[in-house]
Amino acid sequence: MCVSKKFAAVAGGVVLAGGLLAGTAGPAGAAPASPQAAADCPSGYFCVWSGQNYTGHRQQVAGSNNDLTPYSVFQNFKSWYNHGSSCDFTWYSEKNRGGSSGIIPKGSRTSDNASHYIKSNTWVNCG
Repeated sequence: MCVSKKFAAVAGGVVLAGGLLAGTAGPAGAAPASPQAAADCPSGYFCVWSGQNYTGHRQQVAGSNNDLTPYSVFQNFKSWYNHGSSCDFTWYSEKNRGGSSGIIPKGSRTSDNASHYIKSNTWVNCG
C-alpha cells in the first residue's frame, strides 16, 4: 500500500538520487559532513536537504503532490533519500506531473554538489 498523502517541512538536510533535474545555482558554502543525517528521514517519506551530505534544511513528502513549488528546499537541494516504506518515488520537472520525470527506487539516497529541483511527485511500484 502506498503511503498516505501528507507533507512536512522540517529543519535538516536535503538528499536526491541520480537522475533528478540539476539547476544552475552557484557553489554553496561547505557544510560539515553528517552521514547519519540521512537516517533522520522518517520511514515512508522522500526527504531532500539543502546541503551536501544531508545537511542544511530538510523537507519531506509522503503521498503524491501536484505542486511542490511553495516548498523552497524542493526547488534547490543537494541531497535526497527515498525512505518510502513500500514504493518507488517518481519526480517531475513541472507541476501536475508534467515535463521530464524519473524514478528513484525505494532505499536510494544520494548527495552531490549539483542543485536539483522537483515540482511534483507520485509513488509507483508499490507493494
